[in-house]
Amino acid sequence: MKSIIRSIFIAALLAGSMVFLAFSDLGGGLGAGESSSKDAPGYVSSPAAGQRNQIFEIGTELERQATALAQESFDHFRGWNGAISDEEQAILFKSEAFAASCRLFLKLTESRSDYFRTDYLRTNLFSSFTFLASSFNDLEQEMKRGNVMPYALSDCRRILGRLEREFKAWPDADNLAYLDQKYVKASDATVYLIEKRSIGVYVKRPFKSLESVFRYNYDRNRGKNPWDHLVETSEETLSKMKTEVMIDLTFEGKMVIEQSNRRNRGVYLIQNGKKRPLANPDVVARLGGWSRVFEVPREVIEGYENGDPIER
Repeated sequence: MKSIIRSIFIAALLAGSMVFLAFSDLGGGLGAGESSSKDAPGYVSSPAAGQRNQIFEIGTELERQATALAQESFDHFRGWNGAISDEEQAILFKSEAFAASCRLFLKLTESRSDYFRTDYLRTNLFSSFTFLASSFNDLEQEMKRGNVMPYALSDCRRILGRLEREFKAWPDADNLAYLDQKYVKASDATVYLIEKRSIGVYVKRPFKSLESVFRYNYDRNRGKNPWDHLVETSEETLSKMKTEVMIDLTFEGKMVIEQSNRRNRGVYLIQNGKKRPLANPDVVARLGGWSRVFEVPREVIEGYENGDPIER
């Protein structure tokens, strides 16, 4: 009798073990060495998740507005004498295309989307935004040609601006919105300024020289070290932007001094393409004082021919 009871007890234990194993196989628990949901595809770290959620919420608002704009365009042209021109049809199709772009943007942005790897989330979401912005720009241009500018279009532009500001606050070297007004260096050592032209559209402007970089930086009241605003980025990112007019600035008419801790550094006035040494502090004061003396790298000063000294 005892042996029978013992057999029943062992069978119950085995059955319980099988249930536990089955439960574990279904993902009901984590053992040593097992990965959590943080390692699963599509998992987004808390800060990135918060940023993504904010973008999704704004995108939802934009999608509603874009859908209303498309319907408004359809209703507007439907009441025109039963006839519609090619120009008006273009507005209808562009309106529907923008609304469809908004819906796709939401699909790609929602948290359960598996389209983007976590480590490329910012880059991929911003790329999606640029396609969305391009669709809006096409619609806006078409409406301008048709002399149709509804309030809903302005509302969409405003919401897109909010989206862009969210991306601008999301640091990443491949995020063009974040790079706006920053300097980047190409593989050939050319330094560019990144500038925004319209929503989602950015260009790169090359500096002609090191002197141009420093002069531009001073003109924007950014201090004496432009490299504080330099961001390393990839050639692929640079290739996404058109190259526009070169920035060609000099220190002509300005006083300069070598940017270093070396003693007895000379002060020069750049005049007519030459550097003219200032003989004493009184000359500096007469020309505006030390607050108007710009610190620049030695090679900038050495790039100028010597001119006559200014004695007084």
